[in-house]
Amino acid sequence: MHGASFTHNPAWLTIKWLASFFMLAFFSMQSSASDSLPKGRDYPVEHIYSGKPAEHLDRSDEFTNMFRTRFKEAIQGDVVFAGEYARVGWGCGGSGCNTTAFINKRTGRALNHSFMVYYVGDDENPTPVGEEILYINKNSRLLVTYETDDTPDSSFYNYYALNKNALTLIRKVKDTNTKVP
Repeated sequence: MHGASFTHNPAWLTIKWLASFFMLAFFSMQSSASDSLPKGRDYPVEHIYSGKPAEHLDRSDEFTNMFRTRFKEAIQGDVVFAGEYARVGWGCGGSGCNTTAFINKRTGRALNHSFMVYYVGDDENPTPVGEEILYINKNSRLLVTYETDDTPDSSFYNYYALNKNALTLIRKVKDTNTKVP
C-alpha cells in the first residue's frame, strides 16, 4: 500500500474530519467558557459620586459600629468601587492577616461583606489563605476575589455583583491550575 492511497482512503478522511471537528469544538468550548465569565463592563455604574462624604456613619449594624474609627478615616478617601465606595483595610496584629471592607461615601453605610486573607510560606513565595480581592473598579459593580484555604484542590475565583447595596456571589469558578501543597 502506497502513502498516497492511504491518505485518500475514505475511512481515513472521515477519521481526520472527525478529529478536526472535535478539536475545533473543544477549543471553541474553552474559549466560550472564559468569555462567559463576568466582566466589569457588564456591571456598569450610572455615575461616580463626587460629593462630600457622609457626615455620619450608619452604625446600625455591629460590623460598622465595631470598626467605626477605620470607616471614619476611609470615608474621606477616594471612590474605588461601584461609583460610591471607599476601601478600608486593617491588619490583625502580628499574624499577617489583612481585612478589607468598603464604606459608601454618600450614605456612610458599610457593605455587608468583608474579605480577610493571610499568607503562609516563605517571604519570596507567599501563598494566600482566605479571600483576596483581585478586581475592583470605581466604574463597575463587579468585584472578583481569589479564595483558598490550606487544603489541596480548594481554590476558587469568586465573582460578586453589588445590587441594592449588598454583595451577592454570582459565580464561583474552581481554579484547576493551582495545587496547594
